[in-house]
Amino acid sequence: MTVAAHSLRVSRIIRADPDTLFRAWTDPRELMHWWRQEGDGWAFAGASIDLRVGGGYRLGMTGPDGKTHVAVGVYRDVQRPVRLVFTWDWEEPANRVGDTLVTVEFKDAGGNRTEVVLTHERFAEAARMGRHEQGWTELLRLLEHSVR
Repeated sequence: MTVAAHSLRVSRIIRADPDTLFRAWTDPRELMHWWRQEGDGWAFAGASIDLRVGGGYRLGMTGPDGKTHVAVGVYRDVQRPVRLVFTWDWEEPANRVGDTLVTVEFKDAGGNRTEVVLTHERFAEAARMGRHEQGWTELLRLLEHSVR
């Protein structure tokens, strides 16, 4: 897969089956175990999910300073348990990144392992990609620890 300009791609092989990982991305009871950033003081701050094409989501995390960061978007493709595609932006105007798109693929890697491949594309500015790449990398590590 070629990643377009102003796009990023991160992946991780996780010891879990694709269905378990798909559920971890789409069930608020599962998201609460890993949806935050690494480091002291970060916490899950709630999720609402309407898991259907055209359905929306809100995913929140609270930082060490007590400020809540909420990601919002709409599902564009839902193929359980192999693929999720959704728009991505931040609710807070100062953090908005515009009309970006996230694709998460769950590829069976054999032996009860799955490669989770996340592509985040359509950033208007390359400068906004670095923090998102770091955030997605941290989230995949936290996801891996949550399914052990």
